[in-house]
Amino acid sequence: MNESVTKAGLLTALFTLLFTVGANAQQSDRIEVFGGYSYTGYSVYKLYSGPWTRFTFNGWEASATAKLAPHVGVEGDFGGGYGSSYKLRTYMGGPRVSAAFGKASIYGHVLFGGLTFENQGYSGTTTSFAMAVGGGADWWFSRHVGARLIQADYLRNTNSAAAQTGVGGTGSGNNFRISTGIVFRF
Repeated sequence: MNESVTKAGLLTALFTLLFTVGANAQQSDRIEVFGGYSYTGYSVYKLYSGPWTRFTFNGWEASATAKLAPHVGVEGDFGGGYGSSYKLRTYMGGPRVSAAFGKASIYGHVLFGGLTFENQGYSGTTTSFAMAVGGGADWWFSRHVGARLIQADYLRNTNSAAAQTGVGGTGSGNNFRISTGIVFRF
């Protein structure tokens, strides 16, 4: 199956699920949209020099969540990270649970999807399965505008391009992502 067809199908399914649920909502504050800065630590095995080295990627993250019930929702998450000669792109979706405490709210999520790793200096671009497990905390300034104080995710992935033609195996896979930014509720 063509990689671009697989990506397009995954994105279409995520958006269809997310926005179909949101379009049927009769209650306000059913959709939450986040956008902000993301910092990712990702391990790469450099060709001929090894060993696994953790690189940092500064970038962005965006997500949208549709509430299915008061504390349960479905989330679509997209991100991009940029390093010295590498790029990361993630696109994932999955369930989310949350709780509110006055102006503060916390949440946890488990996201599944893909991660595209691009090595501009050597092996090109590959896409593989990815999973993120984590959560975060928001502070709401008003009913519709808030700040994501922190989101921390364990990012699991085994991408062969990170091993640069398999010299180091398929990848260490134990990575992390921290994000912060602005949140809107509709």
